[in-house]
Amino acid sequence: MSQQSPVPTLVATVDGITGNTGGFSFSMPTGAVCTGKWSSVAPQSASVTTGSLFSQFGSVAGYSTTVGNVPGVNKGQAFATCSDNTRFDVEFFTGSGTANGYGIAKDTNGNVYKMLF
Repeated sequence: MSQQSPVPTLVATVDGITGNTGGFSFSMPTGAVCTGKWSSVAPQSASVTTGSLFSQFGSVAGYSTTVGNVPGVNKGQAFATCSDNTRFDVEFFTGSGTANGYGIAKDTNGNVYKMLF
């Protein structure tokens, strides 16, 4: 997908943003419909460990990561399955008390996505 011009932008609809969990859906450029669930940890601290999407692909997506305690940052995860059997694994961070953040997603086809919300 990164070789396409312009690079496709996927837009998701998300519910439950005022809480710590919810559902989301989006459509792929191929027309496949994807749905999933997300959840985030209540505001405490967050860290990135070896093997996470941020440690593997953060520098590729342009994100620097800090390992250790980061007060006021919520770490979350999401999983989605598409009608064409593509699956997504997602990691994201949001600021405490906000619905704004960033993340990285990877699908079973090897595509890596930069997320902003």
